[in-house]
Amino acid sequence: MSDRKRAIFEAVERMGFFGEANPQLAIELPVTVELFADNQINKENLIATGIMRESSASAGKSGTRGKVARAREIDGDVRRVARTAKMIEKKVPDFQNTFETPHGALSYLELTEKAEAFVKDAAPHREHFAKYGLTEAFFTNLQTNVAAFREITHGQADAKRTGVGATADTETILQSSLATRAELKIAIENHYKDNPPKLAEWQTASHIKRRGETAPETPAAAEPPAN
Repeated sequence: MSDRKRAIFEAVERMGFFGEANPQLAIELPVTVELFADNQINKENLIATGIMRESSASAGKSGTRGKVARAREIDGDVRRVARTAKMIEKKVPDFQNTFETPHGALSYLELTEKAEAFVKDAAPHREHFAKYGLTEAFFTNLQTNVAAFREITHGQADAKRTGVGATADTETILQSSLATRAELKIAIENHYKDNPPKLAEWQTASHIKRRGETAPETPAAAEPPAN
């Protein structure tokens, strides 16, 4: 795959992650609902053309590194919630502690399900968790990591299914991807003009890497037990 095609495809993927991680945009900026849907269609069409076939092995390795890093972060946050809940339980008489984790390693499925349950169960007790430093932003970040982890998992599965070529016009789909990106950039960068952290997050997600650019790579780590 050419550097240009790879860079566009990777930007399309990251923009999808950004949309999933910021569901509030559906209410705050309704135009993005259709645009993120178009972005997802562009991604699926690019995969269908076999655009990933030439690098499926390296993409799989890269995805695994990202998957392991996400899993480790999610696991750390889940156990942080569990430890904090034990303290809250000692201080708040009517607090029902549903935030328990096993001592051993969790499978990927168990980990994501546990994280999602913790985010949901913590909602009525956010003020207690915030007292000990687990703010609303912490739980939002945990939810974001779970969504990104699932997307990485789905992306790896997609890469394995690209052995059969497709007849779609790759260049046309690439142009459609760029057009969708252009619309999203105008809308989102206008929306977040007074929110530098979100603006920077979006600009990183939508950036199309030029030839020769490099990005820091997440170090490989021991992978938790698979399902």
